[in-house]
Amino acid sequence: MNEFELIERIFSQMQATHAPLTGIEKGIGDDAAVMALPAGSRLVSCIDTLVQGRHFHADWQKVDELAFAIGYKAVAVNVSDIAAMGATPHSIMLALALPERLANHEWLTEFAKGLFHACQLFGVTLIGGDTTRSERLVLSISAQGLLSADTPAIYRSGAQVGDKIYVSGTLGDAAFALKYPESAQGIELAHRLHMPTPRIALGAALAKLGATAMIDISDGLYQDLGHICQQSSVGMRIHLDKLPSSESLSTVDLSDRLLGQLAGGDDYELAFTLPAHIKPPTGNTPVTCIGEVIALADPIATDTKSSDNSRLELFYQNQPVTPTQPSPFLTWPNLTGYQHFTG
Repeated sequence: MNEFELIERIFSQMQATHAPLTGIEKGIGDDAAVMALPAGSRLVSCIDTLVQGRHFHADWQKVDELAFAIGYKAVAVNVSDIAAMGATPHSIMLALALPERLANHEWLTEFAKGLFHACQLFGVTLIGGDTTRSERLVLSISAQGLLSADTPAIYRSGAQVGDKIYVSGTLGDAAFALKYPESAQGIELAHRLHMPTPRIALGAALAKLGATAMIDISDGLYQDLGHICQQSSVGMRIHLDKLPSSESLSTVDLSDRLLGQLAGGDDYELAFTLPAHIKPPTGNTPVTCIGEVIALADPIATDTKSSDNSRLELFYQNQPVTPTQPSPFLTWPNLTGYQHFTG
């Protein structure tokens, strides 16, 4: 049995234990999947690629240890993008570039367990994919979600001056676990790095409530909010003392914590804006107001990505944080967040 027959056998066996969603006419096993969409629904699609050594550990021992988490996270990060549009996740497709050393029953089974566990948690079905050989592990997952006819999608381009800015959950946990994996807090927070929770119910509730803009926090809060600013032609004022921290992270050095919360990434929480008169939804996921949308003092070209971050103002205890007045940082930090094409 070669590795491709092994993959088909493992995935087919696990798929058989998960009932497909209504409307999937043909899933795994043919040249393409066929889906019947509910009348009036709109299809929301996204794709993410995870590369060994860039998006997860390059060390083969770590890849072996984290097989379950890699499968889980590959699904979760895509579902988070669907949630950020206010849509309900529906299905995924997997493209797997597999090194020979991982083409064994033990690793593939653990990987598939993690992937199908995420599918079950988030209500999605694996409907197809592709496999090939590679020198290192590369995963691409495309995800599909649905929006009903009466539910507007939430784009990055709708933020208005006067809106309040909110984030879900807590920030910086994953970044700290990545930076300090052997520390007590890093060990305690490792699940936030390896097993993030996409905020599906919150995203759907915000779409119905009237959120004006939304993004999932994957590359760092500062950078991701900059995308909303750029596409909405607005500025933002962020109050650093309002950034929500987990109990574990609140015990670490203030400047280190704030840097991780602003630029660390991998939170997969939602950042969104709401008109000031609309209260955020109440539920199992806490949300925190961290600032407000402001007018640009000096309007700049909206088609220049490099200018995104010049639109954000930082405040701490009601005092501006600037390169010449960087407190609570000792010096002005690098806030560019995760960069996919550097290094």
